Amino acid sequence: MQKKQLDKELLTIFEELNISHNDNIYITGNISKLAKTRLNKLEILSSLKDSLLKKVGKGGTIFFPTASMNLCNTNITFDIQTTPAHEMGPLAEYLRQDDKSLRSFHPFWSIGGLGKNSSVLNDVSRHSYGLFSPWSYFLDLDVKQINLGIHPSKAVTLIHHVETTVGVPYRYTKEFIHPVLRNNKVLMEPFYMSVLYRDADIQKRIDLNEHYFNSMAKESLIFKTEHTTGLNIWSFKMNSFIKVVEPFFKKDIYNYLERNPNIRPFQK
Repeated sequence: MQKKQLDKELLTIFEELNISHNDNIYITGNISKLAKTRLNKLEILSSLKDSLLKKVGKGGTIFFPTASMNLCNTNITFDIQTTPAHEMGPLAEYLRQDDKSLRSFHPFWSIGGLGKNSSVLNDVSRHSYGLFSPWSYFLDLDVKQINLGIHPSKAVTLIHHVETTVGVPYRYTKEFIHPVLRNNKVLMEPFYMSVLYRDADIQKRIDLNEHYFNSMAKESLIFKTEHTTGLNIWSFKMNSFIKVVEPFFKKDIYNYLERNPNIRPFQK
C-alpha cells in the first residue's frame, strides 16, 4: 500500500465516524494493526496526522494524551519540551514532537494539542482533572474522542474527570511536590491528582465502563467503523458521554465500582 492510499482510506473512515471540518478531537488508542499496510512506522504516523489535520482543517484541533505517570513519586524533573509521553502509544509521542504542538503543564497527566484551540492548554489548573483542567476545556469545546483499536470502555480517561467533579468519596485530592523545569531552572512545585484511598476495599468494575457505553450505543451516541487491516475505530462526543454517565452517579455514587466498599476510611 502507498501512503496516499492510506491517507485516502483514513479520510473516508473519519467521515464515517462523523468527524467534520472545524471539529476539535481527542485521539488515543493502539494502531498496531495498521502495520498490515506494510508501510513503515513513520509513514503510518504521518498518514494519521496528515489525514486528521486535513479533516478538521485550520479551524479544528487535535488533542492527544502526553501523560508521564512514570514520573509520579520520583525525583525525575518534568520538562514540558522533552519529557516523553509514557505508554500513550506511538501516535501520541509522534504528535507531541511536532514543532507546532502545545502541551499542558502537569508532570503526570499532561495533554498535547495541534491546531486552532490548542492554546487552551497554556492556561490549565494544577489538578489533573476538574475545573480548568484540559478535560473541562474539552467539554467547553465540544470535543469528539476517537479510539483506535481499543474500545472506549477500556480507554476513556474522561471518567476520572467525572469522578472528580461529582466528588466520589473513594477518591481524594493528593498534593505532589515535584521538580519541573521552568525558564531553565528546576523548581519544586505542587500539583494535584485524584487518587484512590489505599486502605479501602475498592475494586473497579471488571467491565470498567461498559455499562456507560452500552447506554450510549442504545441512544446511537457512538460511531464505529473498521479499516481494511482489521483496525476498529470508534468516536463519540465527550459531552454525550457526560450526559449518559452523570445519571449513573446521581443514582449510585459507587456505580463505577464492582461493589460498594465495606471498608471506608473516608468516613473517619
